[in-house]
Amino acid sequence: MKNLSITVLSACIVFCSLTSSAQAISPKAVPLNEPDYNKPKLFADLPDKVDFNPNNFLNLFVLQVGQSVNVPISSTFNFSGQVVSKSNADRSSSVVIRSTNRPGARLIFTKVTGENDSVTYLGRIISMQHGDSYEIVSDNNQYYFKKKGIYDLMTE
Repeated sequence: MKNLSITVLSACIVFCSLTSSAQAISPKAVPLNEPDYNKPKLFADLPDKVDFNPNNFLNLFVLQVGQSVNVPISSTFNFSGQVVSKSNADRSSSVVIRSTNRPGARLIFTKVTGENDSVTYLGRIISMQHGDSYEIVSDNNQYYFKKKGIYDLMTE
């Protein structure tokens, strides 16, 4: 009788394991965050490369949160907005400006001072609702904003 109950129990376990499924196997059931490459372009009216002088941005670090600012990036591109965040660390300073003339865009500008007092500038103009952005690039100590796709800078 003991062998019969073990056999019945084993048969029940095998039957349950064969009829149940842990996950649905379907290609449509896989949740993916596919990038939206059809987002509208915020900077379509501007060139792919915009030269600028980072010394024109140094006054941004003395502004207070909430102040309005107009940043002349080039002769054809002014970035107007409001300071939303500031940060001062030991060897770096950052400021974030929310745009009023390019809705949804943020300018993030950072000044980094190296050990030997060398200065490097980093930054981006980015909008999560749009498909393009600008990133600060340095070439032989000459700075410019280079247009990039939003998914070239980040992943969702």
